[in-house]
This record gives sequence, C-alpha cells and structure tokens, in this order.
Amino acid sequence: MSVRSLVAVAGPAPLSLGDGGAWTTLTDLLRWGQALNADEPGIARLVQTPGRLDDGTPLDYAWGVGVRAHAGHRVYRHGGGWPGLRALHARVPAPGLTLALVALDDRTERRVTLMDGMLDAYLSSPSSSPIIR
Repeated sequence: MSVRSLVAVAGPAPLSLGDGGAWTTLTDLLRWGQALNADEPGIARLVQTPGRLDDGTPLDYAWGVGVRAHAGHRVYRHGGGWPGLRALHARVPAPGLTLALVALDDRTERRVTLMDGMLDAYLSSPSSSPIIR
C-alpha cells in the first residue's frame, strides 16, 4: 500500500499530523537531532531536562521526549504514528548520535525493538558513526 493510498483512505483531519500538524522527512529529523546534539538552537539543556511532579518525584519525560538509558548512555526518544505509519526518533548526545526510523503500513509497536537494535549496533562499537553528521 502506498503512502498516497493511505492518505486517500484515511483522509487526515485538520491538525491531525503530529502536535499542531507537523510534517517532516527522515533527513530533516536527523538534521534536527544533530542540531540539538550540538545545541545549535540554544535550547538543548531546556528540552532535555526531565520534569518533576509537584512533590519532587522525577519523571522520565522532558519537553515532549522520553528520557531513557541505553548501554550506559542517556537517550532522548520521541515517536508517533498515523494510520499505517509509525515513526521513532532517538538522540544520544554524548557520542553525537541521532537515529530515526519510519515504518510504513505498520500497525505494531515493533519500531521500539527496531530502534533498540539500531542503538545497540551504534553504541556497541566505538568506531560506529551516524550516517548524517
């Protein structure tokens, strides 16, 4: 099934794509992640700071991204979906790594397992480098 036929079948509602109707490409997701890793917009510290509840309990969520640990590294992840499509973006600032994936015609949560495998592959070898820097 093509993306065009998915759009024709599902018919997007106004402002239904992403929060506020965001559209992007894999290349732009990778560029955005690398820009945040380098703090080019000057907001990385703010958007990477995990929140706290009123009683001080720390959260594993920061300004729209999940904050996780993977192979001893702090990882910032955000995913989303639309009928027939799932996406996931992950950043690991310490080695300057950004990964993104889009799974078409996917109605599962396998993107999390796929991303974990990609993180394992890149973080397990010191000589690994991202495709886009």
